[in-house]
Amino acid sequence: MGVIKAQMIDLLKAKLQMGVAHFVYMKKDGTLREAWGTTASNLMKANINGRGISRDSVNTVCYWDCEKGGFRSLRFENLIEVL
Repeated sequence: MGVIKAQMIDLLKAKLQMGVAHFVYMKKDGTLREAWGTTASNLMKANINGRGISRDSVNTVCYWDCEKGGFRSLRFENLIEVL
């Protein structure tokens, strides 16, 4: 990945940890998804069971989708924009 993409990923991770982040990525089917999500434990504490491996180790991030009310994952290479 290029430097700009790496900076965008770092920005997304920071925003997700601080609160609700607004970002756009490409889904598996090729459509664009505009999402509002978080990884802040105080905002999704009731929905974490603490099992499994961190998705960061496989170049993805698992986030709580604030609109859909469920967990979603995003491959870093599919990230288009952080708003």
